[in-house]
Amino acid sequence: MPPFLSLKPPTRAEVRSACAHGASKGHNYPAALVGTSDRGTRKTPSRRDVDDDDNDADRSLRGWAIDETRTKIGTGEETYARCVAALEKWEHFNLGWARVDGETTGTRVGEEVCVEARVGPVWIRNPLRVVRLEGRRRDDDGGAKKRFTFAHGTLGGHLLAGEERFAVELGRDGDVYYEAYAFSKPAHALSVLGYPVVRLLQKRFHWDSARAMKRIASGG
Repeated sequence: MPPFLSLKPPTRAEVRSACAHGASKGHNYPAALVGTSDRGTRKTPSRRDVDDDDNDADRSLRGWAIDETRTKIGTGEETYARCVAALEKWEHFNLGWARVDGETTGTRVGEEVCVEARVGPVWIRNPLRVVRLEGRRRDDDGGAKKRFTFAHGTLGGHLLAGEERFAVELGRDGDVYYEAYAFSKPAHALSVLGYPVVRLLQKRFHWDSARAMKRIASGG
């Protein structure tokens, strides 16, 4: 399983190659976990829940690192619509050190995507596949008026194994929230050896993507 590394920003051909490799290998985490990240951050198992021996539903995530973010980014229907459009174009990944080509990548279930990240002088290509997409109105569970969410799961060739979900939610009070949730573990010797750095980068991504969504929400 090759790590997709380079000292230059990847070309589109190299991105396609990483996606093709990932598609040929399939998901590199248990099939029973594919598509399970979209439970809503407030309802998603916390580390305490995962370690609770009485919680059978969440035992399968014991041993996985869990990252979750939920932050208010604005108010109103217009802000919600703008932020949904941004997620669909992967603008929450336009961070300078991380990116997704939103011009050629969508959010349809089954679509492959390559996340490109720069770590020091090295560019990493990580192939994934969209495993869930949902836009809905919710009027029966205490607070959410509208919600758009999608999730992607790691494929063979990714340095990690796991799944990540993003959501924009419009509450009945008009507040708009951005959510990111992920469960993961190392899937390659490089990520095992550099795991402290990996964890810092995962946390940095959540912080930076939340800030990016706040800028988008404000029209910036």
